[in-house]
Amino acid sequence: MPDHYSNELPPDWPATSQTRWAVPLARVVMFLLSRYRPSGMENLPEPPYLVVSNHMSYFDVTAMAPISPVGIVGMAAKKYQGTWVEFFMRLHALIWVEQFSADREALKAALTVLKHGVPLAIAPEGTRSKVNALIEGRDGAAFIATRANVPIVPAAIWGTEKILKRPRPRARVQIGKPFRLPEGRAKGDQLGAYTERIMCAIAALMPEQYHGYYAGNPLIDEMKQLVC
Repeated sequence: MPDHYSNELPPDWPATSQTRWAVPLARVVMFLLSRYRPSGMENLPEPPYLVVSNHMSYFDVTAMAPISPVGIVGMAAKKYQGTWVEFFMRLHALIWVEQFSADREALKAALTVLKHGVPLAIAPEGTRSKVNALIEGRDGAAFIATRANVPIVPAAIWGTEKILKRPRPRARVQIGKPFRLPEGRAKGDQLGAYTERIMCAIAALMPEQYHGYYAGNPLIDEMKQLVC
């Protein structure tokens, strides 16, 4: 994995670099604002791999940072550039992406990161859920996973949506066991089916009240056998 604290990154490195303050600050914030309990870190394989997680709160990245490997690269919406949120996002290594579009440059950058042996994290929903439950996933994560042929590590985050709304709510992060999708150039319905599997893997790790769009989907039980 490239050393993100040095200047010796590959010439084609497409992401920003994680700062030294990212993880210590995340630990402090999660301890002060919540009763934070992560689990399943033993399920993280050797990199490269693709972490896929749900997204209900601005604190989700903060919740993931203390248990993620140093230098893991995330994807952030370009709409936050120039806002107060950008300062906190730039604490972490990231690729800027045009939200709700087939951003080919961002997809190419994601594949380059994985090619260099660095883990990548993405929220397949593509945006923060406003309903405190899963919303329909988009196909970007499945596209990246099949093109790069890397393990997928599902992560479920819940309770973060209550931070700053209740005093120190319980905040959970559950990392599941890795699984793979068939390598290749899936498209159309096949890519949609892979996205459904990814989202049901995330759902399998979290309480039923958070299943949202995927509530009652029989794939949840199937994926539970793989990731739990």
